[in-house]
Amino acid sequence: MKRLERCGRLAALWWLLVMLACRAHAAQLSCEYRTQLDQLYAYGQMEQGVQMPLRLDAYLPTTCSNAPGVMHPPVMLLPGGGFGDTVVGKRQPPIVQMAVELARAGFAVFVAEYRPRLWHDVAPVSETMTPDELEAYKALAAQGPYPVSTAVEALMAVEDAFKLQAWIRSRGADDQLDLAAFGMMGPSSGATTSLSMAYMGDNLGVGDAGLHAVVDLWGDFFPHETMMPGEAPLLVVAGTADALIDYPLTTDTMHRAFLTGVDASRITMPGVGHGLVDADIFNRMVDGTGMTVFEVIVQFLEARLRPLGGQVWPPAGQGNEMTTAPSAAASR
Repeated sequence: MKRLERCGRLAALWWLLVMLACRAHAAQLSCEYRTQLDQLYAYGQMEQGVQMPLRLDAYLPTTCSNAPGVMHPPVMLLPGGGFGDTVVGKRQPPIVQMAVELARAGFAVFVAEYRPRLWHDVAPVSETMTPDELEAYKALAAQGPYPVSTAVEALMAVEDAFKLQAWIRSRGADDQLDLAAFGMMGPSSGATTSLSMAYMGDNLGVGDAGLHAVVDLWGDFFPHETMMPGEAPLLVVAGTADALIDYPLTTDTMHRAFLTGVDASRITMPGVGHGLVDADIFNRMVDGTGMTVFEVIVQFLEARLRPLGGQVWPPAGQGNEMTTAPSAAASR
């Protein structure tokens, strides 16, 4: 009997070790990838009946050496600089680096354009709101901390993001996409669009995005009260010296998340301003983790978009509030 009990304990221990190995194994994918550039995903309505073509670059994992046949969660990555008079740059070096590294980690990344303030001297028009609804939206936006024009531009971008999501859904089988786990992220206007889609889409009458992870790289949305229980987990990355998005507004977002039970974490970057260059996310270390800001972002996406992969969140020894040390470049 004792021998049987010992064998049973050994078998249980062996099974536990196998399960732990599998969980660690699945959480750290290493994948090859391919690109599909300048794919037309939709048209955006502009004034005078003009249709603006909207294009994306796709970074698609192919063979993952340690997880053959795995499905890939899609991540919509929207570049910043979109609330202006030029189309966002899909191939800004930091954006490309993010897309490549995420694809290597097993995520299918879609870097997409959205309508700017002007395109060939014509402005975008809402595809989802009537004129009266748009005026009511502007009146609400006028109570917020940003120009009304920025709120209108964010609305158009959100409309385009829903079209992007629909296009990705149509390709799920072709690209081995796990459509039950959608992520979204971006810097600046790309972050504002991501936040607005995740926490305002249903309020705007555009739809429920059904996102499963949002990474906010120095963006914001208004009003924060549109965030509701059960909505997407959020990781905020914010600099205390940001001249465009006041850092205290991210505290308001975190407070709203606390009140509604939304899973939210924040990485605070002391003394850092607005933009990918100043943030230096590929080199700036998060205190107590041994990881860069970008590596922590990847861990967040792994934990929230591949929940069966065994990845933990927040990082070991951390809570939902983290802070960074100076980047390697800044310390030289």
